Amino acid sequence: MSQTDIIIIALLSLFCLIMLKVVLFLWWRQQARLKENQQRIKNLQVMLQEQYQHRVESIQIIVNAMDEGQCELTEGCIRLRMLISQIDAELLKQEKLAIIDFIYAQTEHMPIKEDWKKLDKKVKTKLTNERYALEGQHRSAIEKAVKVLKQHVFADFSTLH
Repeated sequence: MSQTDIIIIALLSLFCLIMLKVVLFLWWRQQARLKENQQRIKNLQVMLQEQYQHRVESIQIIVNAMDEGQCELTEGCIRLRMLISQIDAELLKQEKLAIIDFIYAQTEHMPIKEDWKKLDKKVKTKLTNERYALEGQHRSAIEKAVKVLKQHVFADFSTLH
């Protein structure tokens, strides 16, 4: 074996060692990123579960407040519609609960929060009367929906896909 052959073999061996080091570094970095991504997924799942549970609890609070007369029926329907549509929109299609979606649709044009505060008193009175008439006309159906929701057991988050 000549001196040149030995140098070539030494250089090739050195190159292989360097490449092995590069491959090991890339593998290590990929494993670290994989762990980070798995932790992010876990954190997101926990966050989604907490949000889901918060919405379910909010629905229960609103339903109880409506049942006890502590919350106006139209306001309750609007809030319930928003929460239920975020966790189980199909629920609103049930015959006994469809009134919630109906009330929401009938009051959707009414301003809320800051926009409500900006309204003229006459307009506020007109819209309030409209809301009360809607409540009066559908009180029985709303109260039935409230009873259904009080008894409803929402799916456990872990069973959702």
